[in-house]
Amino acid sequence: MENLKLKAEKREKVGGLSAKTAVYKENKIPGIIYGGKDEPLPILVNNNELLKIINNEGLFNTVVEVELDKKTENVVFKEVQKHPSKNIFTHIDLQRVVEGTKVNVVVPVLLKNQDKCFGVKIEGGVINHVLKEISVLANPESIPESIEVDMEEIKSKEKVRLSSLSENSDYDFPSTLKNQDPVLVSVLTARGGGLDFEDEEVDDVEEGAEAESTEASDEKSSEETNSDNSEEKSE
Repeated sequence: MENLKLKAEKREKVGGLSAKTAVYKENKIPGIIYGGKDEPLPILVNNNELLKIINNEGLFNTVVEVELDKKTENVVFKEVQKHPSKNIFTHIDLQRVVEGTKVNVVVPVLLKNQDKCFGVKIEGGVINHVLKEISVLANPESIPESIEVDMEEIKSKEKVRLSSLSENSDYDFPSTLKNQDPVLVSVLTARGGGLDFEDEEVDDVEEGAEAESTEASDEKSSEETNSDNSEEKSE
């Protein structure tokens, strides 16, 4: 996949007032580039420049080449913030791509051969696409466009978990995610004119409790890691 390109400029002033001025008067979006050994770098991106790439389906799992003061820096998009009630971008977070270091990106989960699914075609069930995107760890040059699940042999009441996927040398999954082993997709049983969600609900409760505990730990770690960026986030 060809790298996306984005022009930016260094932001000399930081803080809530300067950010609002940039967004509402200058038509520029404040942002931050962080990660690696370099210090976090506040930037400004022209709104029209952001619009050129924002609708790209692979934006969050593609290396973006940022042109900054006649130099270039490779990054991945981590977050795009918008005004809660207006169609206005207010902030972007970009993570540096460091050679030899894997990046954590979110990619879509795609289902293959849905029309041939045994649980649907033969047993009359319905596909329940539980997890539509997932985090992966990969080298920048081998980020997958998607994670594919072949549905052809999946039977009614069967669930495809993360651990069911074949290992791939090009990427891996975060350890916390592998510990949770979430359900990616299942086939629900049609029973009495309706769908049987009973088994799904039991698993969801159990997995939800595990995820809540893990997420609480992750949030604490994330807060410590990103403390230097707290001022940027508040904008």
